[in-house]
Amino acid sequence: MTMQIQKRTLNWLPRPSIYQEAQINNAKRKQAAQSAMAESSGATNLIGSTTANTGNEVNLTLRMAAARVQKGINVKPRG
Repeated sequence: MTMQIQKRTLNWLPRPSIYQEAQINNAKRKQAAQSAMAESSGATNLIGSTTANTGNEVNLTLRMAAARVQKGINVKPRG
């Protein structure tokens, strides 16, 4: 005994025409593309702001290191 899968439809819902299906599919693709562009734009902005913050952090770190080096260079009087 083998099991067979059969497709059964009730056909009680009207199917859209092929033209309408094409329009619906185009609208879905357009929305997906716009969503992808918005996400890409958000990611680009996030990367840009992270890069700017990283540059500021590096600058601050270098200034702190320079200040520590300057403190080390200053000759302390021996007493």
